[in-house]
Amino acid sequence: MSEKEMRFEKTVVSTRIRLARNLAGYPFPSSMTEKQADEVAIIAKSALEHSLSRGSWKQFDMRTLSRSQAMLLQEQHLVSPALVDAGKGLAFVDGDENISVMVNEEDHLRLQYIVKGLKLEKAYERISLLDDKMGRFMNYAYEDRLGFLTACPSNVGTGMRASVMMFLPALERKNAIGELVKKWSECGLTVRGVFGEGTAAEGYRYQISNDKTLGLTEEEILEYMHSAITEIALAEEEERKKMIARDGLRLRDAALRSYGVLTNCARLEYKEMRDMLTQVKLGVALGVFEISKNDPYVLDAFIDQVRPYSFCDEFELFDASQQDRDIRRAEIVGTILPTLVQKAD
Repeated sequence: MSEKEMRFEKTVVSTRIRLARNLAGYPFPSSMTEKQADEVAIIAKSALEHSLSRGSWKQFDMRTLSRSQAMLLQEQHLVSPALVDAGKGLAFVDGDENISVMVNEEDHLRLQYIVKGLKLEKAYERISLLDDKMGRFMNYAYEDRLGFLTACPSNVGTGMRASVMMFLPALERKNAIGELVKKWSECGLTVRGVFGEGTAAEGYRYQISNDKTLGLTEEEILEYMHSAITEIALAEEEERKKMIARDGLRLRDAALRSYGVLTNCARLEYKEMRDMLTQVKLGVALGVFEISKNDPYVLDAFIDQVRPYSFCDEFELFDASQQDRDIRRAEIVGTILPTLVQKAD
């Protein structure tokens, strides 16, 4: 773990790099016929078979997936809400590596890789390698002056979106997120919710992404993102100090009460659990709790694991009643949480 990642491990949750690509000779997905969409899917699958070891990835057809299966992929950040809502297109997923390739979403291809912590270069190198391999078997739509051609003009150029998920409780509680959005929008960044464009923040988590892809190289975007994330993280750290000085006892009490309920209740509804886990995570950030030193992101992973569809899938509860789910949720959270988080000395 790098020095910067260690410093920001209580503020940065994960990094994602997404590349938008289209095939020359085909209209964008919004204008394609069903026959053309099928042809693009066949070409993409063939390129993927030559680029990733067979058997390492799974194929999902959004036309035949149940709502539960599609939402499970969305909760895992492997497909976009747009692909789920459209109910068509494909997703090729390598779950072990957190790599996914969406086919016929807004663009013919959306390649993405997600990694824990602040690792912009690592994420870019991994998905760029896959892009290069697939590009040998596909004719990408590319123009020498403009770069990669995309359905949305904001993606033209590199076609790259670098996104960092950040935990910003102090800035949100200060009502400074609006100022953050305004400032960074003017500087070529965008601030979005947990699942990207058109979604809300959740549990103080925000996704910071570059909003400019034309006229910059991939390396310049990564460098600019590093500078922005560092500045935002430092602002969050500074505001946390003020928040502790101003309201430390109440925040500590809320974190401890939440932990107490989560580890000692008989029934637990999802929203109640989500809100209290957020208080526990805030308690970790403020030093009320200590988290596993082997994996500082283990609590974030658990928070994602107990989202509604992920929870039902992991513990085979899709057919259970709501009450049975709430009872089982209380049992599981009460058992697992103490192994992840302990009260600090």
